[in-house]
Amino acid sequence: TDPGPTDPGPTDPGPTDPHASAKHHTHTLSATPRPSPVGHCYHQQAVLAREEGVTLDALFGYLRALLAPEPFAPTAQNNLDRLCAELARGPPPAPPPPLASREAADWFEAAVCRLVASACLGDGAASAEDLAGSRSLLLQLSGWLRVSVARASAPSPKRVGVALLVCIAALHLAPPPGGGGGGGDCGRDGEDSSCGEGGGGSENDGEGVGESEGSTASSRPSEARAAALLKCLFCAVAPAVQQASQDVADAGRDRRLAQLLGAVTPLALWASQHANRRLWALAEADRSDFAAALARVGNSLPAVARSAAAPPMSAALERLTGFAPLAPALAAAERAARRRGAARRVVDDSDATGLVAALGGSAFAALRHLATSSASGGGTAADFVGRDRFPLHWHPSTAAFATVPELHPAAACAPATRQAAFPAPPP
Repeated sequence: TDPGPTDPGPTDPGPTDPHASAKHHTHTLSATPRPSPVGHCYHQQAVLAREEGVTLDALFGYLRALLAPEPFAPTAQNNLDRLCAELARGPPPAPPPPLASREAADWFEAAVCRLVASACLGDGAASAEDLAGSRSLLLQLSGWLRVSVARASAPSPKRVGVALLVCIAALHLAPPPGGGGGGGDCGRDGEDSSCGEGGGGSENDGEGVGESEGSTASSRPSEARAAALLKCLFCAVAPAVQQASQDVADAGRDRRLAQLLGAVTPLALWASQHANRRLWALAEADRSDFAAALARVGNSLPAVARSAAAPPMSAALERLTGFAPLAPALAAAERAARRRGAARRVVDDSDATGLVAALGGSAFAALRHLATSSASGGGTAADFVGRDRFPLHWHPSTAAFATVPELHPAAACAPATRQAAFPAPPP
């Protein structure tokens, strides 16, 4: 019998018997409406993904179970820690395979999972050799992914999008800068997993959702390493978004752009609410590169995405309802639509042209919000104590994003200057 939402349930046995409970979990998932506020549903999906050997989906399922309005803790946290420990103990991924090979997509997911596991275990659980190996793997992944995405090779934009969401979730399990409370008095070892019910669903930024007293400091993610992986993935994809936008303008091919926007739009929504607070673990140069990649995406969006009207909602974003890191941005978009008196139409995944307008419009509005809040000092005082604001700005005179404020007309060349940090991949 399925454990109820407040029952911690059995510990995930790991991928030892992929067929024993497949029917049980398939029946459970088919009866589960999505999105759901109950973290137990996402925990079930994670267990099934792990049994099927799809480790990236398993990581996201455990993380989303902890970041749901009703977190499934401590069971999901225990299984996440166990999976990360197994990934960290395993052999490191082999050198990157050729881009056109069948192993390319598998290597990408193995590399991302290894790096996420390293971040989730924290620096205290890693040796100097492990840290050096992670840095080397991150550099390999960055160069390989940039070329792979530019050539429309493996991995698919959808899998890159899942990897970006995993990084975002890992950042939100870390203690916020300056400390911060956990998600409530969660019991240990299955004593009580109903903590957080009714919480986390408000229009706050989800700080601390899913954390528990039972989570030790060593099991919390390292913000710097999770943020570095997020920056690596996004900066590799941003030039491909620009190229796909150009292809739409030249030949009307919008399917590729819709797929890439499906990967990066959730990140833009997240950044609009959290970049000033969650990315300060990055070095200043890395924050500037991150902002330049956001500017590159925003400046390349087609005219249909830059409308002042409230953009329609995509089915892909609707499925992320209840995911705490995106809750403030999705709620803000709904409020903006209500202020305009517009009922938000939901665009199906098969409508490529509609997705470009929906996803691109959501990304553009989110980046405008981020640029405006960074320039005006939006956010709480704790976000900016002793810090510069996130370096993304909007230039009204040229209707473009840049990484420097608009001081005079000559500042219009700033986006091109920053884009030099993202050279085109070799042919």
